Amino acid sequence: MVMIGCFDTKEVDFEYLYACLVQKGVEVISINTGVFGETDLFPVNYSAEKVALNGGTKLSEIRKNKDRGSAIDIMGKGAEKIVTDLVIKGKVSGIIGMGGGGGTFIALKAMTAVPFGIPKICLSTLATKDLSQKVGVKDIVLIPTIVDVTGLNKISTVLISQAAGALCGMMSTTIQRSQEVKGSIAISVFGNTTIAADACTRVLKSKGYDVLAFHSVGSGGAAMETLTVDGVFDAILDLTTTELADELCGGICSSGTDRLTAAGKIGIPQVVVPGCIDMVNFGPLKTVPEEYKDRQLFSWAPDVTLMRTNAEENKVLGKIIAEKLNSSKGPVTILLPLGGVSKIGGIGEIFYAPHIDTVLFDSIRENCKESVKIVEVNANVNTVLFAERAVQQLLELLA
Repeated sequence: MVMIGCFDTKEVDFEYLYACLVQKGVEVISINTGVFGETDLFPVNYSAEKVALNGGTKLSEIRKNKDRGSAIDIMGKGAEKIVTDLVIKGKVSGIIGMGGGGGTFIALKAMTAVPFGIPKICLSTLATKDLSQKVGVKDIVLIPTIVDVTGLNKISTVLISQAAGALCGMMSTTIQRSQEVKGSIAISVFGNTTIAADACTRVLKSKGYDVLAFHSVGSGGAAMETLTVDGVFDAILDLTTTELADELCGGICSSGTDRLTAAGKIGIPQVVVPGCIDMVNFGPLKTVPEEYKDRQLFSWAPDVTLMRTNAEENKVLGKIIAEKLNSSKGPVTILLPLGGVSKIGGIGEIFYAPHIDTVLFDSIRENCKESVKIVEVNANVNTVLFAERAVQQLLELLA
């Protein structure tokens, strides 16, 4: 397993952590991210110099510049690169770090390189703060240090010992599965696609598949993409790609530019639907950007305002979807719901605009390569009928 931190200023704390881990029979790979020196209190496998070089700079240059922010960034990148290499070589069964502000940033940066399911623990003075941006969608356990990491005392020794025990316990845990499954399927869902998602889930589970749903609110799509790259899923049923519209128009549910890329990157089957592409998500009405004040808006909830995407945006979104899927290494099928891409985009509903949907569908057809299969379904996306067709197409790809 990997132990990472600043061994220059916190060598006594890490010596104790190292001893706790070794006492439990764990082989430790240690990475020093402290720029002021090394330690001889315990073996160091990767020196600060190696970390700095992996981050693109000599350690002497970091010291010379005396720029703390730049140093943390460089050491974080270097640590991440080293841990990535160790993961590829199969040498990371767990990872643990400890530190204050800078040490926490570097440790969490390195931990993002470790796939889901491999235990990750960070003892941090910032553990009770909002670290969501640094943790992202990774399964990292944060433990408050209560006191500063500046030497051993009756509080720090307890927490460090418990953290070491927790990591070792997590590493040795055997996962008990209630039943065998044919495979794992990820499905994206939104309030406007819930009926279809629930129907898809029922059918897939009845056929022996494990189904994991992700709410397309930004973090959900990002989590699905990350876990896909980690190899958690056997196929993707991307029923709700609305996060692409938020990315394009500056909505609050964007998952970033990597959305709709992971499945194609690793080559697993995927069925993709332009679900809820007809809407962009904002907060309360007063938070809608001034440039959109005259657009068609709908209050979905007191804290959620939806904006109907227009023809120009749908033409761009169709091209984005096509270009992302054209490079897929695995089989891809796009399902076009001719009866509307969301519940409120159906006949008689507030966002019903078939002429705009047609622009989206035409853009997808025009920009997709022949390798991408396109299937039209004469139904609204949020119906059992559409769900049945979506599952049928996915099962064909899996077969």
